Amino acid sequence: MFRMYGGLQRVPGSVGSAWRAGNTKLFLPRFDSSSTSSNRWGVIKELTKSSNLALPEVESVVSQYLRRGGSLSEGISREEFGRFLSPFGVEADSLSAQRYFDALDVNKDGTVDLKELVTGISAGLRGNPQELAEFRFRLWDINGDGTLQEDEFVKLICATASPKVNQATLTKMAKATYARFPSASSGGVTLEEFVKSVAIYQDLLPPVGKSESMAPIKDKVPKGAWEVLQLLGSFFTLDEGEALNLGEGETEGGLYFLLDGSMRVSYEGVTLFDVSAESDAPYVGEVSLFTSERSNYGRAHATSKRCRILALRLVDMLPLVYHDHKGACQILEVVGTSLFERLQEIEVGFDRKAEAAGVSEEAIKEFASFRKRLLAKWALSYHTIGTNGKITITPSKQVGTAADLSVAYSPGVAEPCIAIQGDPEKSYDYTSRGHLVGVVSNGTAVLGLGNIGALASKPVMEGKAVLFKQFGGLDSFDVEVDQSDPEEFIKVCTAIAPTFGGINIEDVKAPECFYIEKEVQRRCNIPIMHDDQHGTALIAGAGLLNGLELVGKRPEDIRVVVSGCGAAGFTCAKYFISLGVKKENIIACDINGTVHVGRADLVADPESYLNEIANDTPLRSLVEVLDGADVFLGLSVGGLLKPNMLRTMNDNPLVFALANPYPEIDYPLACATRPDVIMGTGRSDYPNQINNVLAFPYIFRGALDCRASAVCEPMKVAATKAIAGLAKEYPHFGRTAIIPKPFDPLLLSRVSSAVAEAAMESGVARKALDLEAYKNRLEMEAEQRSMSN
Repeated sequence: MFRMYGGLQRVPGSVGSAWRAGNTKLFLPRFDSSSTSSNRWGVIKELTKSSNLALPEVESVVSQYLRRGGSLSEGISREEFGRFLSPFGVEADSLSAQRYFDALDVNKDGTVDLKELVTGISAGLRGNPQELAEFRFRLWDINGDGTLQEDEFVKLICATASPKVNQATLTKMAKATYARFPSASSGGVTLEEFVKSVAIYQDLLPPVGKSESMAPIKDKVPKGAWEVLQLLGSFFTLDEGEALNLGEGETEGGLYFLLDGSMRVSYEGVTLFDVSAESDAPYVGEVSLFTSERSNYGRAHATSKRCRILALRLVDMLPLVYHDHKGACQILEVVGTSLFERLQEIEVGFDRKAEAAGVSEEAIKEFASFRKRLLAKWALSYHTIGTNGKITITPSKQVGTAADLSVAYSPGVAEPCIAIQGDPEKSYDYTSRGHLVGVVSNGTAVLGLGNIGALASKPVMEGKAVLFKQFGGLDSFDVEVDQSDPEEFIKVCTAIAPTFGGINIEDVKAPECFYIEKEVQRRCNIPIMHDDQHGTALIAGAGLLNGLELVGKRPEDIRVVVSGCGAAGFTCAKYFISLGVKKENIIACDINGTVHVGRADLVADPESYLNEIANDTPLRSLVEVLDGADVFLGLSVGGLLKPNMLRTMNDNPLVFALANPYPEIDYPLACATRPDVIMGTGRSDYPNQINNVLAFPYIFRGALDCRASAVCEPMKVAATKAIAGLAKEYPHFGRTAIIPKPFDPLLLSRVSSAVAEAAMESGVARKALDLEAYKNRLEMEAEQRSMSN
């Protein structure tokens, strides 16, 4: 198994840090037996020891230095140094270039060698106050006399500041700053005084180098990513109409941040998206970080008079990626997320726009195939960035000393063990059980993949654990059970139940899942829930209640059609009855037509779960039952609901087309066919997303906090009504906003407290909560979590 970044694959068994891009192999020498590479590796290690930079950062600096004319044994001249700085936006013969050279040339031999370069970068990027002050002093001491004069200080401030700042104002500010030095008027400021004063007045250090030029994007990337851009970024400009080729012409690939101006990315003349310096994701070229197959991703044209661009070349970033450098990993995560979002946006209506623009059918199909391959590569890359997988374990207590360990483990750990033995409820006080959920699966019904087995389901279960933590503040262990026999699976769940405060059964196929959930709950005194059944039902139920209220209909008066009778479809049909829909007004359909009384397969199998929702109806097809229906709930296959079927539905129909990734009817097509439709899908790029994450983290949080012994029906209904109620508080509540947004921090307090209250009223809670105080505590927790994110 090897990692993939930018279509670059780490080559197993290769000598050195070798990466393959298509048919091209790129080498960043490491551990090479040749004398040159061994010497280079030795230099890199020594420079790392003597600087504040990490090894991969030093490796990237060395790589740039050697590519631009430097060598391991000799420094570069003033003229060569000017050319070295040019890509970083510093003109070769400018005052800034001259001063950087003099500041870096510590031994005053007329050259800047690798050690001097790395030391200077280290001080500027991560130096302590004294190192940073000493570097600034050398930078500003123009005449080299060991003192800092006012004219020297003013010249350098004006030379390195943003060109947008008025020079007269800047000069005045610089003089005022200089005057703050105690000996400013008596022969100049010495290094010792400068260092001492800077320790008191941190604002005496205005930005130097790339920081000022990069200011427009500073707040748009994490701190670690910002440092990588400072270290490796280089500048260039494009004039209006000039193009940046994002395809094979950029042989090494790269990421291009817009500091000024705007660009348009297009494919075969069809606009894919626009980006500007003000955008949340102000960059293009992100495709090159995940695939070498870039010829299909079009070109980026400058659409403003001038575009100032910061380029991060892929070959410069590779050493950091290889070593799982935090900043490089942050860049991959940030731009990968943007890539995913952009591809989702492109998906909506691109084919129609391309056809109208005269793009060939072959090119349209190839671009669709390319997007699919690109998403797959990003998904694989995402799971290998930094630490493999998506979850880790972090101690919640200090364990840094022998004394700590003697309490965390033997002998001190015996005390809570004895306490729990005497009173099992103490397990909630002395262990993580009260905030720990087991995510248990046998992999027999994973997403849209089907029966892929326990081990292959692990990425999904880890993802579920991440969602529990991110939204509900709960910890989780994913448990993949290689057992398809229901009885054996039940035994495993029952046996491991003492570990957890609750168990979320996940991706277990129907009909076994119904029996498994019921039986595990019967045998255990902790909340058990099969989210594939109930999660969708709870959120669809909230959408149903709000949608009906908007159009003035009542649950008891409507007719509902359910397409798809797996775990989710079957449970939705039953749950809608709990919300007031009459059983006789719900007609379900599966691959064999309507689920009706007397259907041959149901007669032959009287134990079939479908008998619970079989309707005594003469109708036999989806087309027939949709005529005059008020609600369509789809959990079946994409494209099943045709426009002619939608036209036959009652006024103001509710359509929840939840097949993924393609709904039963496309959102724009449904709205064009029936302007009065209220529609929800399972997709995040359309309004009214029916997303399980709105329910399961908060149901378990409320259930665990009150130590519930089960998840009962009133708890589910309470969750649905709380979710529906929160959506109605939105100022834009209406046809395109009947469901809250998944990242709404109020979900934690509203839904969890409603669930806990229902548990206490139903008698399944073992711990009484002060609901008002509990809700306030959850609101504070959600606010703190959103701030930390």
